[in-house]
Amino acid sequence: MNMSLEGKTRRQALTEFREAEILAAARKVFGEHGFAASTIEMIAAAAGVAKGTLYLYYSSKDEIFWNALSSRFREMIACGKQEVDRAEGTEAKIRASLRVRFEFFRSDEAFMRMYLTEFGQFCGPGGLHRLPVRELYTESAAYLAQVLAEGMQKGELRPGDPLETAMALMELTKAVFAMRFSGLAGQNPEFDGERFVFNLFWNGVKA
Repeated sequence: MNMSLEGKTRRQALTEFREAEILAAARKVFGEHGFAASTIEMIAAAAGVAKGTLYLYYSSKDEIFWNALSSRFREMIACGKQEVDRAEGTEAKIRASLRVRFEFFRSDEAFMRMYLTEFGQFCGPGGLHRLPVRELYTESAAYLAQVLAEGMQKGELRPGDPLETAMALMELTKAVFAMRFSGLAGQNPEFDGERFVFNLFWNGVKA
């Protein structure tokens, strides 16, 4: 019985590892070529598996795309929660949340490209994943909204809707990366996007 449970655990671990490899490869392909130009064959080649193997895990290119994007987003949420919980005080918690988001975008260009260039088409209004992404966005903003709500109660921050304020910070972060990504903000090597976003947000919400 123990051997059976142990074997099942190993199979689960192998499955999760293989899925992670496939999704990482998918992010690379989608990030380099965009959704429309990417193919199942390209993803399979990047993952080092046969095309048929992909269909053991996912039924379509669209499903691969959504899982590649949402799984990385959930990693960012989990890491953000950890760092926010470790920080002390409203200002430090907001800085921690921002630091995690900027580190994820800076360290994973494929994820950033997917998020910035394909997100609206599949996850925005009218998109195939509108409802799931609303839940994901709400989850992403919820832990920061709690921090903002506490800051408002203490009189440290201006009163307002904590969840909407948290989402505004998320969108501001995305906007700064979008400008840098598109070249609209120039290529000033001294520009610190994380500090810029924090100062702009903090000066707007603090009491």
